[in-house]
Amino acid sequence: MDYPKLRLIEMIPIRHESQELILIRDPEGIMEESLIVSRDVAYLFSLMNGQRSLRDIQAEYMRVFGELIYMDKLSELVSSLDEHLLLENERYSTRLNLLKTEYESADVRRPYLAGKSYPENRMELIVFLDEIFSQKVPDEEVPTHIKGILAPHIDYSRGREVYAKTYLHLKDVEPSLVVIFGTCHRASEKLWNISLKDFLTPLERIVISPDLKEIVKNNSVLKKYISEWPHRAEHSIELQLPLLQFMIQREFEILPILTGSMHEYIEGKKNLDDQEIEDLVSSLKECLSKYGKPYIVISAADLAHIGAQFGDYYPLDALTLSSSKVKDEMLLEAIKECEADRFFQLIREEGDKRRICGLASIYFQLRLLQGCQCKIIEYKQWTDGASSVSFAGAIFYSEKSREDRI
Repeated sequence: MDYPKLRLIEMIPIRHESQELILIRDPEGIMEESLIVSRDVAYLFSLMNGQRSLRDIQAEYMRVFGELIYMDKLSELVSSLDEHLLLENERYSTRLNLLKTEYESADVRRPYLAGKSYPENRMELIVFLDEIFSQKVPDEEVPTHIKGILAPHIDYSRGREVYAKTYLHLKDVEPSLVVIFGTCHRASEKLWNISLKDFLTPLERIVISPDLKEIVKNNSVLKKYISEWPHRAEHSIELQLPLLQFMIQREFEILPILTGSMHEYIEGKKNLDDQEIEDLVSSLKECLSKYGKPYIVISAADLAHIGAQFGDYYPLDALTLSSSKVKDEMLLEAIKECEADRFFQLIREEGDKRRICGLASIYFQLRLLQGCQCKIIEYKQWTDGASSVSFAGAIFYSEKSREDRI
C-alpha cells in the first residue's frame, strides 16, 4: 500500500455538465461497475506503478499541479482503489484466483452483458431483437450459400443498423456449426483463446458438440490454445449470440475463438509466414474437416478507434474523419477480395495508428474463407465529436452447390 501499483484498467475521457472527467473501466471484469473521477485524480492513478512511494506521488502531483495533496487524502484514495480491487496486490490476486477457479469449473459460460447491454428477460429480449430486425432486407439480389459474415462488436445501440442489415442475410442459412472469431479486449498471452464451454443466453443454451471438443483437445496444436478465462467478461462474441439465435431459429453449435494481439507482426518482429499462424489455420481446417458438419465463419470485429477516448490528441474534425474513412475503404476492398495478407499489410503500413481492433479476427476469417466471394453490406462511422469508432457488415458466399458447401 506504500508503493501502490495500479493494474491494467481503461481510462476514458468523458464530458459531464461541462466538466472533463475520466471513466475508469475494468476490462478484466473483476470490478463490474465503472468509476468516474476527475482528471487530476486520474493523473494520480497514472503515477501508481509500484515504483513510486506515496511521498513520491505527492511530490510529483505538487510539481505538476502546484498544489499539495495531503497524505491522508492520498492514503484514502489508495484504500478506495484496493476496495475496488484495482491494485495489483494480494487481495486482488486472491479474488482473481477464486473467480478463475469458479469459472474454470463451470460447464457453461453465463451471459456477462445480460441486463447491461441487452435485456436479461427472455421475452423482453425477443421484443428487443424484433425491433432491431423490423426493417426489411434491402431490395437487392441476396447471394446464396452464405459461408460467413463480418459483423461489428460495438454495442447494439450504436451498431444497430449494421447488425440488422448483416444478420438478416442469415435468415435462411442452416449451419450446423458457427465458428466465431472475436476480438479479445484484455491482455492475452495467446494468439488464439479457444473456449470449449457451452454459452448461455437469455434465449437458450448454445452447445459445443462433445465430438468437436474431443477433436480440438486431441489436436496437437489447438489443444495448446484452449483458454477459457479470457471469455468470461468479453463482449465481442457474446453480442453475436442473441442475434444468431433470433435469425437462425434452429439448433446450432458454436466454436468460440478470441484472438489476441498481432502487434509483434505489425512491428516486424514476426512475419505472416510464421509457423504459429500456419499451424493454427491448418489445424483448425483439419479439425473442421474431421468433424464433417457444415459451418459458417463469423468475425465479430470493429475497425478504426480514433480520438480522445483512445489517446489521440489531434482534433477529430471532418478532415480527420474523412481521411479515416478513405483508409477504412481500402481495408474493406481487401476484405471484399478475401485477401488476408493485403488486409494485414494495409494496417501494418500505417503502424495500426487507428487501432483496428478487429485486425486478428478479420485476418483469420479471411484465411479460412479464402476463395469465397464477399459483399460489403454497410459501413458506419460513429462519433460523438471527440472520438470515433468505425465498423462494417459483410457477407461471404460461394457459388458452389449446397452439396459442395464447406
